[in-house]
Amino acid sequence: MDRTRVDREQIINLLNSLLLEREDAAAQLRAASALAWIGIQARGRDSAVRGRLNAAAQGRVGETHFLPLLEGLVSLPLSARCEAALALGDLAGGVAVPELARLAGARDAKARLIAVDALGKIGGPAAVTLLKAAAADVNEAVRAEALRSLGQLAVAETDSALPEKAAMESWFLDVIAIDPSEYVREVAGDSLSALRESKSRRSRSSLDRIPTPTTSVSA
Repeated sequence: MDRTRVDREQIINLLNSLLLEREDAAAQLRAASALAWIGIQARGRDSAVRGRLNAAAQGRVGETHFLPLLEGLVSLPLSARCEAALALGDLAGGVAVPELARLAGARDAKARLIAVDALGKIGGPAAVTLLKAAAADVNEAVRAEALRSLGQLAVAETDSALPEKAAMESWFLDVIAIDPSEYVREVAGDSLSALRESKSRRSRSSLDRIPTPTTSVSA
């Protein structure tokens, strides 16, 4: 079964509920949580699905259905807004980045953390720029999530917006050397190890593709 398949009508109904239940914060939160759960179930917390699920959902649902929610995201109660942001990261794709950027600048650290998580799922040049800024956040959990997401994107993608691998390695080393949080330093170390292992695998794969020269034996 393809885990990236999504129920188009269910998503559209939940998106509509979020917009129609403006006077019922509890109903908005239930709809947002249900949307987030669709993304979690389809993605299965598998990083290999990142970048594929939102494309599949956008293709089946259509980005125009997400636009009203994106325009009204700021008006949602914070709890519903965070749940909706989780869902947007999985389901809406790049169209969600501008609103997630606003959420990444929120005063509430939980909201910023949710936005960073969602941006890491989407990837792409704009998301990478925002993640790099979030890596300097005052909150250690936000910094750590930004570093984790950038490490995963660097390993999984060849996007031109990502710094060269050597520059990424140097950046992670700087974080390990100067960040005051042991937790953040550990995340940077894990990302650095994953990046180096990815480079090593690609190097071995490239060598494996080099044809072995044949020698002719003259009579």
